[in-house]
Amino acid sequence: MGHNSSRGTLVKGLIIGFIAALVFSFITAVQVKSTGTVKFCSSCHEMKIFQETWAAGAHGPNDKGVIKAKCVDCHLPHDGLFTYLVAKTKFGINDYVAHVTGRKATLEHWLKHWEHKKPYTHEAYESGCRKCHKELVAPGIPLKAFTAHRAYELGETNKTCINCHHTVGHGDLLLALREGVSKDKSK
Repeated sequence: MGHNSSRGTLVKGLIIGFIAALVFSFITAVQVKSTGTVKFCSSCHEMKIFQETWAAGAHGPNDKGVIKAKCVDCHLPHDGLFTYLVAKTKFGINDYVAHVTGRKATLEHWLKHWEHKKPYTHEAYESGCRKCHKELVAPGIPLKAFTAHRAYELGETNKTCINCHHTVGHGDLLLALREGVSKDKSK
């Protein structure tokens, strides 16, 4: 009798554990999806400038005919689910703490941040570009682009997508930040 009782307890435990894992997985999937929207990312006032410049850019919600990207498409790595979730969690916590403490709350903060960045390091991931842009040497592209993309594909260059396409996500972000700071100071 004791053997059957412990076996029944084990089966119940496994069933409960399985159900709990399913519920946890579902909740996690819903959270990952809901926190990956542009609306969520731009819900904090310190992200307003980024939402505005993205909306006006080539990958924003426009009718320019190019791929429309969300924040997470460019600003999170797409090298695997684990890497993606770790980065999303890390950056999410960092952004939350920065929001609560006001650490990144001003345009002046962002202007200083961008003015001191090395060229073409825009906190966008190469894997994000390549997730959507798989065929880089497609027929019909200009010769200059074909040559650059071919060199990239063959590993003959150290340039990244952002080196050539640095305004595709947010246009001239540095100019927008300078104009925003100037406007704030004139108030």
